[in-house]
Amino acid sequence: MIRFDNTPPEVMQAMCTPMHQILPPSPSTAHHSRLGGLYLGSLTAAQDPPLLRSQGVSHIVSVLDAPWAPTSHLEREGFSVYKIEVGDEASVDLRPYLEAVCANIEGVRRTGRSVLVHCQQGVSRSAAIVIAYLIAHQAMSYDTALTLVRRKRACVRPNLGFVRALQEWEGMVRSGGMGAQRPPIDRRFTN
Repeated sequence: MIRFDNTPPEVMQAMCTPMHQILPPSPSTAHHSRLGGLYLGSLTAAQDPPLLRSQGVSHIVSVLDAPWAPTSHLEREGFSVYKIEVGDEASVDLRPYLEAVCANIEGVRRTGRSVLVHCQQGVSRSAAIVIAYLIAHQAMSYDTALTLVRRKRACVRPNLGFVRALQEWEGMVRSGGMGAQRPPIDRRFTN
């Protein structure tokens, strides 16, 4: 649970903003095709199709343990959804999900389409997934990725269990050990 009694104003402002751009879309060059953008946000952003379309988002990674938050309406509106149903507890091990979700995000971005990664508040679960992606596909260290994400969305605070998992993930990626951790279900975007 997030406590607000000592929360700095910039963090409060970030939490009131539903979505932040982490990586902008990049134009095509002679040697590279266009890459889509990467956004981090809250459930509020994921439930706002006009906002998503205005930013070119076509794919949504939903990191929630919330059966009350259906996504079928987003799919009917033409969005592809990738679900990771986990809670925001330090005891949750994200590592089994990281390789598949990062590969899916990269695959979408390489087609020139943009992705929103969200959880309830856009603070811990979704931030951890974005940081994992930056480690695996942007060759960043955990510290560099966390700094970048916090610079874009000041309220980011992955829980301690996620921090440990991300630090282990960084070691696995650097040692070429990706593939050793298989997700329980090889999920893909809908549509």
